[in-house]
Amino acid sequence: MGLGPSIKMTTLHHYRCPVTKRLIEDEDVDFAGIIVDGVSEVCDDKIFTAKRVGDIAKMMRADGAVVAIDGWGNHHIDFVNVIEQLGIRGIKSVGLSYIGQQGRLVCSNSYVDCIIDFNKSESGYESCVVGQNNLSPIDALKAVAILKNKIKNRGVSIQGRDSHMGDLITKKYTVDMAKFGLETKISGKTLSIKRDLAKEFLDEKARKYIKDISIKILSPSDKSCFVNSNLDFSPIAVKKRGELGSGITLELEGITVMLTGAEEGGFQPSNIGSSQGILKEAVTFDMAGTPKSSDYILHIDFCFCEGEGRSAEGIRKAHEVADLIVQNIRKALLRDSENLPCKTSKHEWISRQEKPRILLVKIVSGLGNMYDTVMFPYEPGGFLGSRDMKASKNLPYVITPLECMDGVIHSLL
Repeated sequence: MGLGPSIKMTTLHHYRCPVTKRLIEDEDVDFAGIIVDGVSEVCDDKIFTAKRVGDIAKMMRADGAVVAIDGWGNHHIDFVNVIEQLGIRGIKSVGLSYIGQQGRLVCSNSYVDCIIDFNKSESGYESCVVGQNNLSPIDALKAVAILKNKIKNRGVSIQGRDSHMGDLITKKYTVDMAKFGLETKISGKTLSIKRDLAKEFLDEKARKYIKDISIKILSPSDKSCFVNSNLDFSPIAVKKRGELGSGITLELEGITVMLTGAEEGGFQPSNIGSSQGILKEAVTFDMAGTPKSSDYILHIDFCFCEGEGRSAEGIRKAHEVADLIVQNIRKALLRDSENLPCKTSKHEWISRQEKPRILLVKIVSGLGNMYDTVMFPYEPGGFLGSRDMKASKNLPYVITPLECMDGVIHSLL
């Protein structure tokens, strides 16, 4: 038991995180930051990392925390341990998890008193449809409202003064046509991607794990094609100025990257269920972690060498090669953006002092292979330059809300 396709939090999901968006916009709370905690394999490690989350939350003087996870079964051991360690330190919490008929808690404690079940399927069972049981904005709204009420009942003041912690400017460039061409460039609202781009990155090192790469551009109407098991969805964005979480980010709107793959013998990479099938049946569109139904899809499909679709090295190499391909588009966006129309948004992180201080705890994949997470890539939602959760022994990271919204979390799913 662990993580299935319908509840997986893709890179795109973290980039658009509904809970982060809800908390950063709520003027009644002081959103202190985000703790990213990896799921461990050994029980002692689960308890150890949960205690570290509790210590960090206490040092941040948190009054409450929303604890969100996209796994179930044994992964709920990490989930309930984090809630317990928060409770021991006097920090109220509300959990967000898939429960349904299948994901009932394998263990619990006296501090687990409120979990919002984000199951969306009528049957109550996990499915292999990517995004079907995604944590949604409504789930986030419920969690924050309940947590605020729990904290209010403790008598914590909701009055205070504000201070500016930072801001992030996002410039979005609309793509209403994507096609292949002689070079990668953006002209008006048309994205041209260089033909045979994949061959440039399928070098000798990559061929140890990957036999072949296919790149396709799927229009919004091209949803009747067969796709292999989903490895991730991610945005196309690039830093123009500053580090992740600050400065200016440029983003292409209207196109999403989709990674899929299968081994040459037919094995479909998966954790507890593969998601291959007809695209319109294999993905629930318009969710936080999936493309909009009106999006073009840059479909990068990997044919893994036998056995490498189930190895950590093979999966990591696929994400690395995909990021190199997307980097070609990022460079074009940086080069061509000056002459393109855009929509500019400014995201501000405000510390609302003396108001209830709330944290978001994200419990993410950290077991390796098809269940892992990397942090702090070079580019928003990217892979290159990142740090692996499993290699870091799943010790918690503390990130700002703006860093989350700027793509510091990349899922290897």
